[in-house]
Amino acid sequence: MVERPWRSLPVFDEKSPAFLDAVAAYGHALNALSLQQRRDLAVFKAAELLNALIQIRERRQAPDRLGDAVAKASFQRVRQVIRDRRIVLQGGEVIDLRDPALRDLIDEGCRLFHAGRKDAEVYQQALALSTAQCLALNDQLDEGIARYVEGSGLSFPDSLLQAVRTAFIEAYRTA
Repeated sequence: MVERPWRSLPVFDEKSPAFLDAVAAYGHALNALSLQQRRDLAVFKAAELLNALIQIRERRQAPDRLGDAVAKASFQRVRQVIRDRRIVLQGGEVIDLRDPALRDLIDEGCRLFHAGRKDAEVYQQALALSTAQCLALNDQLDEGIARYVEGSGLSFPDSLLQAVRTAFIEAYRTA
């Protein structure tokens, strides 16, 4: 299978050169991660992406929303992971996110996301980092979703899992 340059993916057709340059800059740090670091970060990214879609659907009162209780539980779970720097999965597996490279990427994402609520330019930086993560972790995200779903203690409908795969894995696949 031939790998195509990520900038040629349809998801980037309407993006500005500045956004694409920011994605590329974040991509350098992400591409320097080891396979194990990528696998660990992919579980965190899976939790983050699932939570994001749950929160968006709940806020929009979408017909396929999961309800306030699930939205709160998902949010609290991700918040706890960020605070504790680890993901404790049912069955005893612990994913340690205290590695400096992972910690820095997670901290930067949180900083940009929160600052971006009041500044559209900063929000674009947050989206660029998230996009770079979807590109760099593309080969690990499916496994990350499976590990998180299996071990999180939360229940996710297949439609939500497919929406995450379509929007954040398939859209960024280069090979």
